[in-house]
Amino acid sequence: MSEQRVAKRKTHTKSRRGCLPCKQRHTKCNEARPRCANCIRLDITCTWPEATNGSSPNPSSGEGHASPASHGPAPDLSISNFDLSIPDMRLLHHWTSRGYKALHPSLTNRSDLWRNAMIELGFEHPFLLHGILALSAIHKGSFLLQAQRQDLLQQADLHISLALDPFRRHLETPNDQAAVPMFVLSSVLLTYNFGSVQERPEDSISSLHHCLMLLNGIKVVIGPHWGKIKDSPVLAQMFETSSPDAIQLLNTLSRGEKRHEILRLTELTELMLDTHDKTACAEAIEDLHAVAIRVRHVRIDRDEYPIILYWAVSLTSRFYELLVAHNPVACIITVHFIALIAQCRPVWWLEKWPRWLLAHTEQLLGATPDLLEWLHWPREVIGSASAQVIATPTPMSSWSPPVASLVQTPRNEANMSSPG
Repeated sequence: MSEQRVAKRKTHTKSRRGCLPCKQRHTKCNEARPRCANCIRLDITCTWPEATNGSSPNPSSGEGHASPASHGPAPDLSISNFDLSIPDMRLLHHWTSRGYKALHPSLTNRSDLWRNAMIELGFEHPFLLHGILALSAIHKGSFLLQAQRQDLLQQADLHISLALDPFRRHLETPNDQAAVPMFVLSSVLLTYNFGSVQERPEDSISSLHHCLMLLNGIKVVIGPHWGKIKDSPVLAQMFETSSPDAIQLLNTLSRGEKRHEILRLTELTELMLDTHDKTACAEAIEDLHAVAIRVRHVRIDRDEYPIILYWAVSLTSRFYELLVAHNPVACIITVHFIALIAQCRPVWWLEKWPRWLLAHTEQLLGATPDLLEWLHWPREVIGSASAQVIATPTPMSSWSPPVASLVQTPRNEANMSSPG
């Protein structure tokens, strides 16, 4: 009879009370606690959904239980029983020995922020640790051939799912306790989405649009808790390049400079667009020019990417609508933005994107040779970067602002600092 019942259960298409990893992979779970057979086989953490309808979970389920209570004023999604499997420990070792160094170009010799402080924060708030482990898996897999990275991609997918579930619930019920790890995880998710695209997407423009919208989504996390976030000593370094004071100083240093290869794009808006769309693109060009002249004055021991990515935070919703619709002018402007990234010191999670965006835009504009001429400067820059001739920001030894003065309340939403 026992064998017959087991055989009958195999005909079910899903587990009604299965663990979260099996549900994520759409795999039949045998519902054994504290670790199901699939999680034991894969040597991964086995976590379980919250019991509903007043029923209590299996008494032996405490070890693997990861979900918070579904009632109360603000869920506490920090858990103390995060079990690291051997594959998880390998990912953690990879991150603390190698992965963190590749996150941004200035981190290797400057700080243990992502090596130690963020890991400690992740131990207090495991949903953040899940995000960091997912990013570590993507970074580790980026060095392997596609056929060799499947296990790492599966690990990354599992960890990012375990990070996103608490993340979404915190968005629904914000609280100050989770404000800092939520902001850090937002930055991790942005990097993860750029870095997880290992091969050129079929539609690079739409893929970039998705990533840039994630960057804008960080403002949602910042909004209710800016006071808590801006005063966090853990985050001080993340804001030092993109704080309002830092940007004001960069504006002073770059005053009067011109980047004509960007300013000339205003001629294109005059030729191609109606009034409403012209305004959105003209503002995008103006902001892109401001970014382009600022980044020249970022010190070599500082991170230039928050300044570059700041452009995406300032874009209007109309420009994003034009970009997702593959409007030629919006695409050309965006390729100039990605060319600025190509001029920066390379980071693994962004270095392929300039080639992808340029190739897709060239394909998009293939039937209009006159428009292809507007890609002359991005072609030169991106081609040069691909050949490893990469320009770096000019060191400015005269600029060394105290970190304490760089974190101030922004005057408006557009001035909110982008992630570091």
